[in-house]
Amino acid sequence: MSYFPSLKRLRPRKVDSTLHSSEGGQISIMIAVMMSTFILFFAFVINTGMLIHAKINIQNAADMAAYAGASVQARQLTQISYLNYEMRRQWKKFLFRIYVLGNLYQDSFPKGPSGSGTTPMQYFQIDLNNNKTSYGAPITCVVLNSDNYCRLSKLPSLYIPADTFLDSINAVLRETLINLNQIRKANCTGIAITNKFLNYYWLYNADPSLSAAKQALGDLQGNITNSLLGLIDGIGIVPRELLLKFRIKTLESYVNDPPASPLNYEKTQALMGSIDPPAHERSIQAFLSAYYTLGNHTFPANSIQMDELQSPNQLKLNYTSLASPFDTYAIDQTFGGAEINGSGDPHPDCQTVLVPVSVKRPLTLGVFKEPSTLTYYAVRVKAKAKILFSPFGDLDLKAYAAARPFGSRIGPTHATFVRAGTPNTLGFANTNVAGFIPNLPVRKQDSASTGNGWDTMEVLGEMYSAISPSTAAPNGLGAGGITSSMIHQAYAKAMAPNPWESRQYNIINDAGQDAFIQNFGNNEIAAIWAPIFTPENQANSSKEIQTEVQALFTDPQSLVGIDGLNPYQGLQDSVTQSLQTYIATTLSQPRGGENYESQWVATITNPFKLVTNDGTPPQDIVGDPNLILTSGNPLEFKTSWNKPRRSDLQAQGRVGYSIKFVSFDSIAQHQTSSNGQDLPNNDIGGDAEASLDIPFIKH
Repeated sequence: MSYFPSLKRLRPRKVDSTLHSSEGGQISIMIAVMMSTFILFFAFVINTGMLIHAKINIQNAADMAAYAGASVQARQLTQISYLNYEMRRQWKKFLFRIYVLGNLYQDSFPKGPSGSGTTPMQYFQIDLNNNKTSYGAPITCVVLNSDNYCRLSKLPSLYIPADTFLDSINAVLRETLINLNQIRKANCTGIAITNKFLNYYWLYNADPSLSAAKQALGDLQGNITNSLLGLIDGIGIVPRELLLKFRIKTLESYVNDPPASPLNYEKTQALMGSIDPPAHERSIQAFLSAYYTLGNHTFPANSIQMDELQSPNQLKLNYTSLASPFDTYAIDQTFGGAEINGSGDPHPDCQTVLVPVSVKRPLTLGVFKEPSTLTYYAVRVKAKAKILFSPFGDLDLKAYAAARPFGSRIGPTHATFVRAGTPNTLGFANTNVAGFIPNLPVRKQDSASTGNGWDTMEVLGEMYSAISPSTAAPNGLGAGGITSSMIHQAYAKAMAPNPWESRQYNIINDAGQDAFIQNFGNNEIAAIWAPIFTPENQANSSKEIQTEVQALFTDPQSLVGIDGLNPYQGLQDSVTQSLQTYIATTLSQPRGGENYESQWVATITNPFKLVTNDGTPPQDIVGDPNLILTSGNPLEFKTSWNKPRRSDLQAQGRVGYSIKFVSFDSIAQHQTSSNGQDLPNNDIGGDAEASLDIPFIKH
């Protein structure tokens, strides 16, 4: 009996299997859709992240390439500026020779710092008819013994009595006077040869071994020969300035190395293995910076490509505006005013005259950068980026970047190296001279006119003080007075920086506590890779030397000396041949040339240091602060752009070019150049693709 009669037995109801199957399928689809969306979203996020990362990387690579290329340009420009200043330093060495060594035996020459300010130097005040006359220009007249003939206007003839057959005493006297007259004539000729000899060697010597000079001086006494060799030791101003000009031209060609496009790893390796890798250093360093920034993970190495977009004309140097012709003068003794004495034989006086030894055509003494030519570096970097979930495979990416050197200088646009004028004509009849006398401004307010720069008692007294001991000059060179070592120490002071140059030139130095730059080694010599001729131009080197030298002797027939002879006859060929020999033999050896220079490497001595050969440490060059700059105050000459955050580094100053990133707009829109006036005349380079892209680049 059931207690729940109203309840029927519960039986399971049959479920529709079709309904369960439908609901399960809908959930699967929903899950699949959700998973697909999630996967797509995940892939999108991953792809976007990888793409952004790849784009950042390729832009970084382009930036690094632009910065590396501009850094090479900056270093090359800085090295050009150092060699340009070296041209000026070599000119100062020449000035020391013709102003000090050639004139120090005058009574009026200041023997040490005179404190005479800007009083013009009185050159050779010779008493003529009781009227002292100054030549008004530096005159080479050296004394090889204690007889200072430089004070005389003439060496009078000796009266030789007529020959008689009745007076034996008269015969002995006559023979003695004839012998003395021969000595007088020989001395007269020797004076002329010695002074002109010095001027020619100071101007044109290209043989540091002085083999020809030793042969020519072989008949003189040993101490006189050694003294003269000490005076002419080293390369003359003409070949030295030509060598520096050749080296600067090489560096200029490196800056103007044609853009390499397209450039990949294989082509870069080919440039590195070329005959002259330094010529392509900009391209090599730029590509490798991009290449190693990208790596070989996201970007396959064989897909990395770089295009240089700058114009081929990146640097134009002016070699003509800082070139000058000039004259030097030597005291000569010539026979003139012939008289007939008692014997009826002519015995003329040995008279003082001036002989010009000139450089009639402009010699390049410095260069400057044309501001209308903009130096910059622009690149485009392309590569394929491997994107993990890309349905299109590897993606082609590209990036642009530009940078440029800035904040420094190569040299002034108008530097004065000569002053106008010719010496007063004492027995000087030759008017075919250049009409310019070598000079340089020294003080900040100086010009190169008469009574300025080296044409003052103040400067010459300061320069003479570099020769020690001060008592050496009156004894003569041949009497063991002034030695070659003294002269070389004096050269260092003569070539030291002057206040006028402090903000006009880049003066190479190691002054201050700059932890990032050291130019000089223990021997206080800096080395710069600056070949005289590039390997590609070696075949034409002889012709180029001949052309440059020939330009200095355009019209040698018109350069006739006072004696009616042409002092330049054969000089052009001699200078050409000796310079070619010096380059081909001496400079072909590593460290074989003057100051260890070679055909490939230029050397510069520290302009602030005096180095001796006695083993003592290098000493700072010191002097009158109005005339000589010292290394104690770097901000006087380290005037290039410098804004480091550390105040201690900022206080040290900076020399040379810096690098900054620039916009393509600043290059393409011809904004003003470094002088704030000229418009750049070199457009941004590139191809049709770059022309389409660059207008839209905002960085």
